[in-house]
Amino acid sequence: MPFGNGFNRIISCCVFCAASCGTTVAQSTRYSVKLVPDFERQLFYGDETIEFQADAGEVQWQKQAGLHVASASVADGEVTVGEQAVRVRLRSGGRHRLKLKYTAAAGRGVQWFADNAGLATAFYCESWMVCGNSPGQRATLQLEIAVLFRPLTHGASGFRAVGPGRRDKEWRDRDADHFVFEQSAPVQTYLFSFAVARLAVAVDGIFSIYAQRTDASKAAFAKTADAYAFLRAAASVDPMNSDYTQAFLPGPSMGQEAAGMALMSQEDLANLVANDDVQLMAHELAHQWWGVTVGIRSWSDFWLNEGFAEFMADAYIEKHQGRAAYDKQIAELQDRMNKLREAGKDRPLHWEKWKDAQEALGQIPYVKGALFLDRLRTELGEEIFWRGIGLYTSANARRLVDSRDFERAMEKTSGRDLRALFDEEVYR
Repeated sequence: MPFGNGFNRIISCCVFCAASCGTTVAQSTRYSVKLVPDFERQLFYGDETIEFQADAGEVQWQKQAGLHVASASVADGEVTVGEQAVRVRLRSGGRHRLKLKYTAAAGRGVQWFADNAGLATAFYCESWMVCGNSPGQRATLQLEIAVLFRPLTHGASGFRAVGPGRRDKEWRDRDADHFVFEQSAPVQTYLFSFAVARLAVAVDGIFSIYAQRTDASKAAFAKTADAYAFLRAAASVDPMNSDYTQAFLPGPSMGQEAAGMALMSQEDLANLVANDDVQLMAHELAHQWWGVTVGIRSWSDFWLNEGFAEFMADAYIEKHQGRAAYDKQIAELQDRMNKLREAGKDRPLHWEKWKDAQEALGQIPYVKGALFLDRLRTELGEEIFWRGIGLYTSANARRLVDSRDFERAMEKTSGRDLRALFDEEVYR
């Protein structure tokens, strides 16, 4: 989720959610979700199964108030549905299966496009499914989206779904087009975003582009492949998902990472190809390493996602457009940081004193995080800095991390005690 050039793109999809005290944490969770979107009424019909391992006691998942559960059952326990949570009281430990049917009305994290042109979801899985939304929990997902053959104001033909993970089966029956996506490696549930719109598809090796028109795909593929090679070299490890999809949707500029995928706008595709505006493309692509492959343990270290993606996009701009272009990006970040300080909005990168979600996960992780990485690059020098980035990323692939993990990797690579620098830049 980028701020983008000039910070015209402002994040709107971050939230702090904590589990209630006394609840058992479900392990080895797998979600199987079937959704039927109703464009006229702007709601989803959902059918969900949650498979999980847990001890006896209470297990809890989150939902938004607009998600109304019609039925919920589990074999060895009792289910209680609240306004913002579903709780299961288990009589015994072991492997369990919770089955739910529900409707989900428009809520935070779901955008329905005008004129029945489609929809996009971003970050808040609890708006369209029952889920655990803590970053400390990872899960797998099978998502089926069924687009019904209903007459819409502007016609129903051409709708396609794009979702997280691997594109699996697609078929048409007498009632709907069905699209199935499989995320087989565990990721945080805020990486489950998807979209439905009238889209064509172009494929080039491991890359796919969904767009209203794909005549610009050749140029977009070339730019994406170049950025991918740069980021893969920096990370020193392959991303979790072997394929990568970019969906360019109707509407204004947007940016949302997901597992193996990014959601952007048709406007962003035009800027990428015509204006060589690679910042958003590179930012979202960077999340496949810093955000998906390496995940944060808690929202306290959100900068390890967004600060890294912002900095890596700027570093790619340096490789692609030259040092002056990089320096311009850093100067813009510094100007933004100065304004945040003047407004009294500075805070540590590692932050646990929450007041509200927007303050906790606002601009600081992006701006201050990227500036700290730029400073660390200067302090350590090119060779040591990039070796440290590679060690941190490869050593923590498919793991959950915090700021201390990054500090340890940079200390190991540099042979220096960096506590004073991290205390200054990260912890206070």
